[in-house]
Amino acid sequence: MAAVSLEQLKQTVPQSIDDPSHPVAKRLADVLRSRSEKPRTFVLDDPENIAQAVACGIELDSVYFSASANDPKLTGVDPGVPRYCLSESVIQNLFGTQKHSRIFTLARTPKKRSLGELAGGRGDILILDGVRIVGNIGAIIRTACALGAAGVVVINSGLSTIVDRRLVRASRGLVFAMPVVLTTRAECIAFVRQKQLALATLSASATEPLSSIRTVRERLALVLGGEREGLSRELDALATHRYAILMASGVESLNVSVTAGIALYEHAVSASH
Repeated sequence: MAAVSLEQLKQTVPQSIDDPSHPVAKRLADVLRSRSEKPRTFVLDDPENIAQAVACGIELDSVYFSASANDPKLTGVDPGVPRYCLSESVIQNLFGTQKHSRIFTLARTPKKRSLGELAGGRGDILILDGVRIVGNIGAIIRTACALGAAGVVVINSGLSTIVDRRLVRASRGLVFAMPVVLTTRAECIAFVRQKQLALATLSASATEPLSSIRTVRERLALVLGGEREGLSRELDALATHRYAILMASGVESLNVSVTAGIALYEHAVSASH
């Protein structure tokens, strides 16, 4: 679908919204405040994120922009989607000091992904065991997409839904491009055992260098521990491979998103030969 310019969008808007008590503004405020684990709609902002989400099949409910916005292109937006022009005061009332884009949408929440969707994939599975920094989770999802992983399992992250605005932004909309499953540790362990997945952990205390992963031809579930607590004993006990990334002396550890990228790439190299 051709890109739609902001000027074209503005022409279809029946009126500007300049009152925070207007039903349109109040609806937006309700969505932004919601902490529901099953939201019907969510805020999706930034033209790049919107385009990526739409390309992944996300349906838009409505489009919003500020009167002072420039003229970005929105790729894939159905001209029939309702559009609203918000005054700066309304936008300020909605977002306050939060970072926000001058163009954003309400989108319909997609169907929740399940562990079962990961069973038949070809790529490795990433299991984030207690990773809680949303920026790290988003960066890992982007890396997983780029390197052909089958999906990402997120345990004990503090997130209640994958449409959390911080996660959508951090993943640049790619959270919708692959199965990203929020689950419990017990459910993840049951899945690993049921599907008889080979499980590999990465930690600074392991003795086997990560380069050894190139000799492993089977599909792996790669487990990365949280930023503070590291790997859980329960998942570590299931590991058939334990790897460490060799680093220069004086460096204690790598960021978990960097570790994920290196591990996925190292194993992808072996799979391509």
